[in-house]
Amino acid sequence: MKNVQAMHVGELRIKPWVTVVVLSAALAALSSCGSKKRGYSLGPDTATETLETNGGAEGGNVDLQFNSAHHGGNQSFAFNASSISGVFLTGGGVFDRQSGFVKAGGAFRSTQDINSGPLAGCKAGEGVRWNASELLPTSGFKCSGSADEPLKTAVTDDNTVVMKVDFYRQGDGVNASFTAKMFVSALDQDPGQDGVQNVWIQGVGCAEAQVNLR
Repeated sequence: MKNVQAMHVGELRIKPWVTVVVLSAALAALSSCGSKKRGYSLGPDTATETLETNGGAEGGNVDLQFNSAHHGGNQSFAFNASSISGVFLTGGGVFDRQSGFVKAGGAFRSTQDINSGPLAGCKAGEGVRWNASELLPTSGFKCSGSADEPLKTAVTDDNTVVMKVDFYRQGDGVNASFTAKMFVSALDQDPGQDGVQNVWIQGVGCAEAQVNLR
């Protein structure tokens, strides 16, 4: 499976919704390999990160402290997906695939109406934040959702995190508006398709994201 370009977490600044700050030694920036499937490398295994999401007056603020130094088996990740079939998604967190621990969240917004799948009914312009409710060992997925597309499997490992995620719209308060499966990966999970497919939302589709996972 081919690798995807990593993005320095300290450079991941998405306003007005999300700021991810890494308070550790900077990762060396990777230059492009010049191919469609780009290079990726793992960074240090000890970092402290703060993910702050402004969910608006009704959505509230999320301030998650992720300290992988205090959780020996934890891996951290951060990502930015500008468009997954009409959904903007960004964020990060930490997880431990051995214990099943996950703490992650970020911002999301639909840029077009979603009419099918777990996020059906989410209108263009809606969406405030997301948070992980469960770490999943695996999940079947289809990027296009077509009946003819072969079912593939994403696996939580050193390069990929698969989660069950709650999505929130402004106005729904602390009650999740939608729940769906999602993965974020440092690797292209569907190399048979053109481009890179390293982020997926159930019922929405796959896309390329800037990912740092270590």
